[in-house]
Amino acid sequence: MKPIAQLTDDEFSHLVQRSVRELPDAPLAMQQLAIELWPASGAAAALKALAQGVVAHIAAVLSFDSWAMPAVAAGMRSVRSPTRHLLFSAQGRDIDLRIAPAAELFSLAGQILGPDDAGQVELQPQGGAAPISTALDALGEFRIDGLQRGTYVVTLTLGADRILLPPVEVGEPAA
Repeated sequence: MKPIAQLTDDEFSHLVQRSVRELPDAPLAMQQLAIELWPASGAAAALKALAQGVVAHIAAVLSFDSWAMPAVAAGMRSVRSPTRHLLFSAQGRDIDLRIAPAAELFSLAGQILGPDDAGQVELQPQGGAAPISTALDALGEFRIDGLQRGTYVVTLTLGADRILLPPVEVGEPAA
C-alpha cells in the first residue's frame, strides 16, 4: 500500500469511499469527548461548533401517564397503583418508563422502541447532584435502582440524536 501522500486523487477518493462504507462510526460518547478536546478559540472553535451541531436535540412529548388518569370507579379500582407508567413519543420512537417503589427508594425501568441499536440514558437530579447514567441493552431496555424521591431530567442519547424528556417526578410529589 502506498503512503497517503503518494496516492492519486482517484486512489484517495476510492480509499475514502471504502472507509466510509466499511468502517463503523465511533460511539457517540467518544465523538463528544473528541469534540471537547478542540480549543474553544481560534479557527478550531468554528469547527467545534459545527461538530457539536451534528447531534440533533429532540424534545419528547408525554402521551400517557398512569397517575394522570381520572378515577372512573369507586372502591379498590379507584386506588392509584404505586407503580407509575409513563409513555413518551419522540420522532419515531416510543419511550416506555416504569417507576416503582423499592423499600424507601425507587426503581426506574424503561425501554426505547424505535430504530436505534444502542444508546445511553442519563438522569440528572434537580438540585445539582451528580448525573446517573446507564447503557441500553440489546432490546433497548435499561434499569436504574436506588433513586431518591425527587424530580429528574431524563436525556437519551441514541445515535446522533439526543432526546430530552420533560422533568419526571419520582415518587409521590411532596404535599
